[in-house]
Amino acid sequence: MSISPSRSAAMYAIVAGLAVACGAVSWDRALLGGSAVGFAAARAQETAATGIFHGVGVVKAIDAATGALTLDHEEIKGFMAAMEMMYRIKPPELSAGLRVGDKIAFDIDAAPYTIVGVKIIERAK
Repeated sequence: MSISPSRSAAMYAIVAGLAVACGAVSWDRALLGGSAVGFAAARAQETAATGIFHGVGVVKAIDAATGALTLDHEEIKGFMAAMEMMYRIKPPELSAGLRVGDKIAFDIDAAPYTIVGVKIIERAK
C-alpha cells in the first residue's frame, strides 16, 4: 500500500493536532521533529520545490513488484524534512541489488516524488 505525499502530510497534521489537543505534546514539539521550521512552512517548501534534490537515507522496505523504496531519510535540503516515507523509483531496476538496512544516497525528482538515482553508501550488516 502506498500513501501519497499529500495524504501523508494530512495524516501528520491530524496526528500532531490530536497530540497537542490531548496535551501529549506542546505545539512546538508537534512541529517537524521539534525543529524551528513549522509543518506549514515545510509543506510550503515541498510544494514550491521543483527539480532534482539529493538525499541520504536507510532502506526500510523494498516493494518487490514495483521497486518502490521506503526510506528513513535525513532532511533533503530545499525540499523535505527528515522522515520515513515510500517513494516510487524510476526505472525500477535502480532498486535491484538493494537490501533492507542499506544506507544510500539518492536523487529525487521533486515534481513526481520519484527517485531517479541511487548509490549505496554502506551495506546493511
